[in-house]
Amino acid sequence: MITFISFILILGLLVLVHEIGHFVTARKLGVDVEEFGIGFPPRIFSFKKGDVKYSLNWIPLGGFVKIKGESGDEDKDDKHSFANQAAWKKSIILSAGVFMNFVLAIVLFTIGFSIGLPQAIDQDTNLDNIKERNVVISELIPESLAESKGIEIGDKVLYINDIEVVDSDMLSKQIKENENLSLVIQRGEEEKEVSISKEDRIDNDIIGVGMMDVGIIRYNIFESFVHGFKTTIIMIGMVFKAFYNLLYNLITTGSLTAELSGPVGVAVLTGKIVQLGFIYILQFAALLSINLGVINILPFPALDGGRLLFVLIEKIRGRALSENVEGLIHNSGFILLILLLIVVTFRDIGRYGSNILEAIKNIF
Repeated sequence: MITFISFILILGLLVLVHEIGHFVTARKLGVDVEEFGIGFPPRIFSFKKGDVKYSLNWIPLGGFVKIKGESGDEDKDDKHSFANQAAWKKSIILSAGVFMNFVLAIVLFTIGFSIGLPQAIDQDTNLDNIKERNVVISELIPESLAESKGIEIGDKVLYINDIEVVDSDMLSKQIKENENLSLVIQRGEEEKEVSISKEDRIDNDIIGVGMMDVGIIRYNIFESFVHGFKTTIIMIGMVFKAFYNLLYNLITTGSLTAELSGPVGVAVLTGKIVQLGFIYILQFAALLSINLGVINILPFPALDGGRLLFVLIEKIRGRALSENVEGLIHNSGFILLILLLIVVTFRDIGRYGSNILEAIKNIF
């Protein structure tokens, strides 16, 4: 139940912040908003304040903004219709949701850094800012010895052969020098012992994991904002690069990368993150907000980026495409997105089936 509620709250917050961006900029630029909804229909109740209807809906996955004339408008004299606005106004309104997702990521990272966020420790890290230090499993080779023993990415390695693990170099040395291993790992609040014998190991040096030194690093509020801003910019670049690789593989090989997850995968991952604690939830929400922003700004029909592309085409041509043509393109894009979502969801069910069944049992 905690996983389900956390997933709804996180996703709802990200989408709601996105829609608030569209709502506020439309109102400030003199464009009428017909409805601002929290959640998706069917409606629980609604009320009207001024010209805007505000509604609370049953499906708690974010919200929506219905802007007058967004899908085309027959009244060419209506100064408050989105369809009759200058290109720069349309561009601001369409990109405001993405901007707000990036702002939310900065805010969440800033809060996180001021409390203390887990970060990789390297030679440039100021050790005075580290609150606690751990060696964490950062990579796991599929079908490796470590995977067969139940080790997972994110596990903290506390002890090896009754010796406290100080850093990843020390742990790596112990793995190489000892044929029989007894590891004490921590996952969430639980500790677990993993035994690896000489007979288990084909290659004495390799058990199939990558390790990194991670510390909870805390900054003052100004430093936290600077690091939050820098982290958001870096992550935006990395997500754009990841989507480029995803589209390249999809076009050249016709296959989706293994890292791509849909709502089911995100829900399962949310459950694992919740077990790690509040600070990890903040970091996860910030990363999801960045992903949502990047996805929406891509120049694909039905997305904000696709609508921005049509505004640019209109500016270059001196007139808009016909309402029917633009509607057909956006509807086609929406159908493709739904089909992609279905494919990814089925793949997630196949990958996380046992986790999903366990989550359903926990709800009831």
